[in-house]
Amino acid sequence: MLAAAAPSFAQPRAEAPALWPTRPVKLVVPTAPGQASDALARLLADNFSKAFGKSFVVDNRPGAGGSIGLGGVATAAPDGYTLVIASSGPLTMSPAVYAKQSFDPIKDFEPIANIALTPQLIAVSSAGPYKTLADLTAAAKQRSLPFAIPSLGSTAHFAYAAYARSAKVDFNLIPFRSNVQGASQVMAGDVAAMYDTVPGALSLIKAGKLRAVAVAATQRSPFLPDTPTLAEQGVAGAEVVGWIGLAAPAGTPAVILDKLNAQVRTFLDSVATQESLKGMAFVAVEDSSRSAFAKTIRSELTRWAKLAKEANIRAE
Repeated sequence: MLAAAAPSFAQPRAEAPALWPTRPVKLVVPTAPGQASDALARLLADNFSKAFGKSFVVDNRPGAGGSIGLGGVATAAPDGYTLVIASSGPLTMSPAVYAKQSFDPIKDFEPIANIALTPQLIAVSSAGPYKTLADLTAAAKQRSLPFAIPSLGSTAHFAYAAYARSAKVDFNLIPFRSNVQGASQVMAGDVAAMYDTVPGALSLIKAGKLRAVAVAATQRSPFLPDTPTLAEQGVAGAEVVGWIGLAAPAGTPAVILDKLNAQVRTFLDSVATQESLKGMAFVAVEDSSRSAFAKTIRSELTRWAKLAKEANIRAE
C-alpha cells in the first residue's frame, strides 16, 4: 500500500504545453515606456489578455541598446511565460556594434512573428534653410553640419550610416539620449537634421515644427505621401526600415509558439487593430509567419554586421 501511494508524494508533473497559458505571462520590452516598441507591446498585451483569458503583463527593461532585456529573456525558462518584444535595433543591430553580448540572436530565441514596420526618415526644422534633401546634402558637403541620432548603435545610427555612405557625405554625428532631445535641438536650429521613425516624428511634422525631407524605405510612407524616398532622390541602397516582432526563449514548445503566432495573425486582421496601428503610424507586416520572421532576422544580422564594419559603427 505504501508503494502504491508513493506517486502521490512525487513532484507535480510539468504543465502540458497544450494547456498554456494557465497563469499570467510576462511580456518584456527592452526599451523605456513611451517608445514605439512599448506602445505596440501594450496594444498586443491587451489583445492577448482578452484572447487567452490570462494577464499579459508588460515589463520594461531598457538599457545597453536593448541587451539587458533580451539577455534576461535568453536565460528565462522556455515555458511560454516569458516573451519579449524583439525589434530590429536590439536584436539585429546591437550585436553588430557591441563587443560583448549577453545573448545570441539566433541560438537564444524562437521567432514568433514580426508585427509592425517603422520606417526611418530624415527630418529638418520647418523654419530652417533646408527645404529638400538635396539642400541638406549640398550644405553638408561644403561644411560640417551637426546631425542628431538617439544613440550610438541604434536603428537611426545605421540609417544615417547608410545614407552618408550612399550620398558620399559626412556630418558631425551627435547622439542624444532620446529622439525627443534630438528633435528639440533640430527645431531650435542647433542641429541641422536628424533620423527618426515615422511614428516618432509624425506629430511634430504635422504640427509644422519639423519637415520630413526623405523616407528611408522602398516606398513612400502612407502617412507622409508627399515625402519622397531616398532612392527617388538619387540615394540608392540606403533603405532602413525598423520592425517590431515577438519572440520567446529558445526551446519554447512549438505548440505554444504556434498559438501565439495564430493570435498575432488574428490581432493584425482585426479592424480595431488596423485602426490602432494607423493611429500610431505603424505599418503592419504582410507576412507574419514564424519562418518569414526567422528569415528576416538572419538576413538583417548579415546586412548590419557588414555595414557596421564598413562604417566603423561601434558602441561601448
